[in-house]
Amino acid sequence: MWFAKKLYWIIQLLGWMAFCLLIGFTNYTQGEFDKDSLFQLVELFFLLIGITHTNRFVMLRFDWLNLKLAPLIPRLIALNFASSLCLLFLSYVTNRLFYASEDIQFSASEFFVNAVVYMLFFLLWSAIYLSYHLINKSRQQEIRNLQLEATNNEIELKTLRNQLNPHFLFNSLNSIRALIEENPSIAKSAITTLSNLLRRSLTMGKQSKVSLEEELRLVKEYLELEKIRFEERLTLTIRVSANQQLQIPPFIIQTLAENAIKHGISNRNEGGELTIFVDETMRSLIIQVSNPGVLSLGDSEGIGLSNTKRRLDIQFGHYAKVDLHQEGEMVIATIEIEKEALMNSL
Repeated sequence: MWFAKKLYWIIQLLGWMAFCLLIGFTNYTQGEFDKDSLFQLVELFFLLIGITHTNRFVMLRFDWLNLKLAPLIPRLIALNFASSLCLLFLSYVTNRLFYASEDIQFSASEFFVNAVVYMLFFLLWSAIYLSYHLINKSRQQEIRNLQLEATNNEIELKTLRNQLNPHFLFNSLNSIRALIEENPSIAKSAITTLSNLLRRSLTMGKQSKVSLEEELRLVKEYLELEKIRFEERLTLTIRVSANQQLQIPPFIIQTLAENAIKHGISNRNEGGELTIFVDETMRSLIIQVSNPGVLSLGDSEGIGLSNTKRRLDIQFGHYAKVDLHQEGEMVIATIEIEKEALMNSL
């Protein structure tokens, strides 16, 4: 606010000063500049400042800045014509009082022409002033829209993360339920593992980013629990050739693994091998989870994977890609995130 007021007065003073200097220079080149002309220019300068500042007060007082063009234009014309008449009247009075009044002749036609000319200058001033406010208003609205979008995105991210934890818990409890009657001791061990998983997932669920190392630790504990359930039907391969201190959104690898087991391994009597591959190139972090199965057009990717897509889109936009495709007898889910986006995200 202080900067805007300062800028207003700087432009106001410099603008009308340049205008008066231009008039003075014109008079000088025509040989009509004298001491009285100098005082008249100083007087004109202060009159222009006072009248335009009054016009600004009127526009703000009656909220003209928020009017549409149709009602605004006639108001501006009337205001600036009145301002022009006021300027000429005050100039005429001061000239009669202070500057060779006996030589001053009044001409109605000249008065009208000068009134129109000054009205045009005042209209130009009003256009510049209103344009500045429209640009500033548009900029402020854009900032508010961005703030609102950021707030909505933050709320949506929290909602999506909260959706993952119950989904994860539901599948884990199903795994343990299948073990209770068959092997109580293993079920007891599984409950301990689940307890550790829940503690870790609750901690990670409050964070917007975790290290790759933390995410992989969660994934290994999750797969350990699933291994108890599937026994020899599930074989695991995890290969990591990336900096494990890279910060990534929580649960994205765990969600891919969970999706692969739910829609792939669990649907096959013979089970299969789940492979997790994490690699790092010069530009990107690549996460790939593959499992045997057939991906058809009617397959649902589940809430976990669709939430992951939405979360990555909110956090990284086009800097992150999610792909699910068939390759031979394998279904491969791939996440690729540019490292620059990982470094810059909050």
